[in-house]
Amino acid sequence: MSWTYDDSELDTETEEGRKNVVRFLVGDTNENDQQVSDEEVDFSLSETNNVYSAASYIAKNIAALYARRVTQEVDRTLRVRYSDIQEHYYRLSKELEDSARKYSSQWGVAFGGTNTQTMKTVRSNPLRPDAFYSGQFSNPRRKKFGYDPGTRH
Repeated sequence: MSWTYDDSELDTETEEGRKNVVRFLVGDTNENDQQVSDEEVDFSLSETNNVYSAASYIAKNIAALYARRVTQEVDRTLRVRYSDIQEHYYRLSKELEDSARKYSSQWGVAFGGTNTQTMKTVRSNPLRPDAFYSGQFSNPRRKKFGYDPGTRH
């Protein structure tokens, strides 16, 4: 298990720079208080390919680690509440998720969808229940019986 951080190399162009950016976003920059290994950061980057998403993933995992710990008290004078740390990393994860959505595309909006061939394949499945689709309420018999929606009666 290795741990590295170099604040002079914060960029998204190199592998090492991306790792440093993820550590910077999560706050895992203190060598004496390491939260996650380089291998875990590399894994999160390979899964998401976005530094904000990877940092969110890491923050969720750190939150999960602190969620396992219980509050500790020493002589009623010193209390360590791991739930506060867990809550902090969980909120950070949500903020980083929002940033990932914001910066994931050039305009701050992500588009998605399904192509026509996939829709035809799904609709042709006889086991698929009926669903709503474009034009389902059009009635081809309207004109046959003298009603044209384009005219007023």
